[in-house]
Amino acid sequence: MSNKFTRREFLGTTLAASLAVGATPAISGRFSPERASAGLNPRLRESLRAAMDEIIPAGDGMPAASQAGGLEYLERVSRQEPHIGADLEQALHALERLTESRFHAGVASVTSSQRVEILTALETQSSEVFAKLRDHVYEAYYTQPKIWQIIGYDFYPTNESGPHMKPFDESVLSNVRKMPRLYREVR
Repeated sequence: MSNKFTRREFLGTTLAASLAVGATPAISGRFSPERASAGLNPRLRESLRAAMDEIIPAGDGMPAASQAGGLEYLERVSRQEPHIGADLEQALHALERLTESRFHAGVASVTSSQRVEILTALETQSSEVFAKLRDHVYEAYYTQPKIWQIIGYDFYPTNESGPHMKPFDESVLSNVRKMPRLYREVR
């Protein structure tokens, strides 16, 4: 059995795990919002890039999370929202500790399969910390206009009118109207 997940399997697994109830975080730590607002040091920045690209790797014509601008997005948002910076810092320090204890290296310098192993270990040991990291990465990815264009999403600001629906075409019902009734009249 291979340790290599497809994007669909990884996303399905992480979604299912995020819905699990009663998981107790095994990895804890308090990080000050003041430190988080200063930004990530270069080592943690590279760890974040590596983790992001394992959570959302490139494939099927889609860019990896960092290629879509997710890293820059998270850095900007974490400076504006200190609690997000603290969430990221907590997850990244936990990933660094796990990677160092298992592979005697940093997150960015281990192989892709080893990063998946570390992310899986973080998810198992501290589902809350992992879920925050995963959710921030998803937000960073799916709020990028580049991604919207690829997936065919049209953004309509809430302060403007949205898309206008085409008038209904009655001819689309012609085949349905030719079918016999699939119900019984009740009197």
